[in-house]
Amino acid sequence: MSVATDLRLRAGSLRALSVFIAFAALVAFDIAVTPGFRNPAVIRSLLFESAPVILIGLGQSLAIGTRGIDLSVGSVMALSSAVIGLSLGIGQGGAMCLGIGAGLACGVLNGLLIAVLRIDPLISSLSLLVAARGLAQALLGGARLDMPFDGPISWLGGASLWVLPVTALIALAVAVAFAFIVRRTTLGHYAIFAGASRTAAFLAGQPVRATLVFVYALSGLLAGIAGLFATARLGAADPNYIGVQFELDAIAASVIGGTPLSGGRVSTIGTVFGVLLLEVLDASFIMNNVSSTYAQMLKAAFIIAALYLQRAGG
Repeated sequence: MSVATDLRLRAGSLRALSVFIAFAALVAFDIAVTPGFRNPAVIRSLLFESAPVILIGLGQSLAIGTRGIDLSVGSVMALSSAVIGLSLGIGQGGAMCLGIGAGLACGVLNGLLIAVLRIDPLISSLSLLVAARGLAQALLGGARLDMPFDGPISWLGGASLWVLPVTALIALAVAVAFAFIVRRTTLGHYAIFAGASRTAAFLAGQPVRATLVFVYALSGLLAGIAGLFATARLGAADPNYIGVQFELDAIAASVIGGTPLSGGRVSTIGTVFGVLLLEVLDASFIMNNVSSTYAQMLKAAFIIAALYLQRAGG
């Protein structure tokens, strides 16, 4: 093996590990410098905040893997929350199912617009971002609706096994299932192939349109579950707050985690650690009394760096 080839392999390995290195470095910094970071309550809070973002980040990474994007996930979370609040009269279990179902319905609609009407994913999901948030606000009259203090929703918002929230454990279980779907199932292979070359997928006789509907339906389903998690954690259905700018964090986590905007590849574990990196970054600034504006600027720097590394690796 030549020296140049060896250097390229080493550089490729470093790029693949960059999100894990950045996460480890940030955690080490916080343990050493940030007051109270080692408190188990802080870790528990971080994991609670990470759970819904992990879910929408996974759906986002698959959409990006097909050379698409889903800007609607934050608003779909808000719609899911509003449906849950509006449906409490039929019981919390039924309300939870309807809220998740609303997310799935939005995802299917988005997929049909993209696959059947051939609307660009950016335009389709942007339209749904506006429509879903508006519908959520209309359903609750723009007001916040508090959840009951007992029952499964309240339990979901606070239950944990030591420092591990139940919602985080569910999100990690979903990530494992998601990785299996992407790597081991026919639909997962179709999605990756469609992202690598849409034309080649058509010529190979693959059901590209059905695959795209599946991808965006899955993204909507995960956004619906994320809306439930956010509602349970907040203790209220709030169409004006839940999911705001979450789509940006989902995109950032996916890209930072190693899912290229050029499509054809999805990094599940990278997306999970991308979410954790961004959540720890936010917490670092808050706990050190630094304006959150700088955290947003640093997120932008991370995205640019990730895109540069992907381009250099191409």
